[in-house]
Amino acid sequence: MRVQLSGGTMLTGSCRNTSRQRWRFVFAMLAVFLSAACMDGYPQHDIPAMDPLDMTQDQRLASMNAIGEEAHPERQWSYDLLPGCVLRIDVDGAAGPHPAIDIPLLGASVKVATNKTDETFDVEVKPARPATQGETTVLAAQQWAQAIGMAGILRMVEKGCADA
Repeated sequence: MRVQLSGGTMLTGSCRNTSRQRWRFVFAMLAVFLSAACMDGYPQHDIPAMDPLDMTQDQRLASMNAIGEEAHPERQWSYDLLPGCVLRIDVDGAAGPHPAIDIPLLGASVKVATNKTDETFDVEVKPARPATQGETTVLAAQQWAQAIGMAGILRMVEKGCADA
């Protein structure tokens, strides 16, 4: 196809090329839009990248407290390690502070469970001697990564107590 413009300029080509260029542009814009939309669901804060195996007990406890502050907008979790490897948990919720809970960690099992009632990922600890108490929730996180991170740190705190 040849087209002559008023200034004497000659254009050659076909409408198919222009149509292809339009489709390429549309697909490129669609790719940019979808790429931006995919980034919407990623966490805004990274969990500390330090390996709990390389941390001291104080660093592990500090990491637990950092996760406990951010894990749920309506609850603040704080932790302290008492002599004899007993974990003290303080929870402040919408109704105010709850009584402190003490959990012996030596030989305890740690698991992450989904709580469908309040849509959280709960980190639960069951002491080695269940006669004293059953499973205790030590964190209710809205993000799975925070719950998994807390569970890993708790396991290392228990191992750190056993090694000491």
